[in-house]
Amino acid sequence: MKKLFIVLILLVLPINSWAHGIWITDRFGEPSIVYGHGASDDAYTPDKLVSALAINKSGQVIPARTIKTNSHINVRLPKETKAVAATFDNGYWTKDTKGKWHNLKKHEVPNSVSSGHYLKYTTFIPPRSPGYSKPFGFPLEIIALENPHKLSKGDNLSLQILLNGKPVEGLGVISDYVNDDSAPKILTDKEGKVTVTIRNQGLNVIAVATETKLKDTTDADQEGYFTTLSFALEHSHD
Repeated sequence: MKKLFIVLILLVLPINSWAHGIWITDRFGEPSIVYGHGASDDAYTPDKLVSALAINKSGQVIPARTIKTNSHINVRLPKETKAVAATFDNGYWTKDTKGKWHNLKKHEVPNSVSSGHYLKYTTFIPPRSPGYSKPFGFPLEIIALENPHKLSKGDNLSLQILLNGKPVEGLGVISDYVNDDSAPKILTDKEGKVTVTIRNQGLNVIAVATETKLKDTTDADQEGYFTTLSFALEHSHD
């Protein structure tokens, strides 16, 4: 049984590396970077964080101050922050001819069959933000074309998906990644645009993923991108 359990972990790890996303929301009253798949909220090593940036009230991109804990990273937001963005590097995963996955680059695994490098991105629009509809420059990015904090649960939110800075057609958008990640995806149009319904009067995490083949396959055959847009609408106190 123990041997079977280990095998199952090895099979699941690369799938989780692809399917997991990151987003920003409050944990114990502190804005924090969450790493998970759907409703899961998993611990991670702080060295996965590549960068954390904030847009201040003047529209300048500045480093966001981060506080590392044993299980996650907190983000200290400057006053009147318009948006925050973060990048995670989830590493390389390579499968060998026996079907075993290794957390190594392709050239480091004898008899490798396939290999991927998995990167995570997120944009967070904090409460009381005036909205932010410009790209941070991620390979894959969700742009909110209107301020979600002026909307409510059940309202439509217009988005644009950019791949390498250009609108991309036909990508499937998950409108409620945390609560219903298996629901049918909404496809982007020729302008990379899509309209989703805001599902929650609280935390909303919108997600999209894709992969791109690499020309230089020394380290990996492909790069996998998973990006989210998160915001938390204020609860009604009626």
